[in-house]
Amino acid sequence: MKRIESMRHLEEYGIIPLTGESDAHMYRILCDVTQQGQAIIERTLGIQITPAENWNSGGANDPHVGSFLLPNEFVSSLAVFCLLSNTMVTEVWLMKDGSVIGFGVEDVAEKEQYRQRYRDRLHKIFYARSSDRNVHQMSGRTA
Repeated sequence: MKRIESMRHLEEYGIIPLTGESDAHMYRILCDVTQQGQAIIERTLGIQITPAENWNSGGANDPHVGSFLLPNEFVSSLAVFCLLSNTMVTEVWLMKDGSVIGFGVEDVAEKEQYRQRYRDRLHKIFYARSSDRNVHQMSGRTA
């Protein structure tokens, strides 16, 4: 089981929070991204992005490739796709408080405990899929 409850938990997925002082509105947090982080942002939004220049270099094996300003409201959306990008996660729960929990096939007992204990706090369940797009039934086009 994996859990993402805050912006700091996105670091493992290549989205590295740096500072709130960069935003003139004091609303968004400056984050550096690795290639993995950029791919997760692109998957979440369904578009390709060109991030601003990175602030830190990152590690030799996982360099930072850019930066962006992240509103707190986007954290749970990114967290869903962080967990869906983990091949060991088969089911992702978005909770009403914004935390996100990912379960693997081996997490049957934990999942049932969470289902009993937190059923009134569960907002939505996502399942790992081979594609993020649906195919239109009449035209056969990818929607």
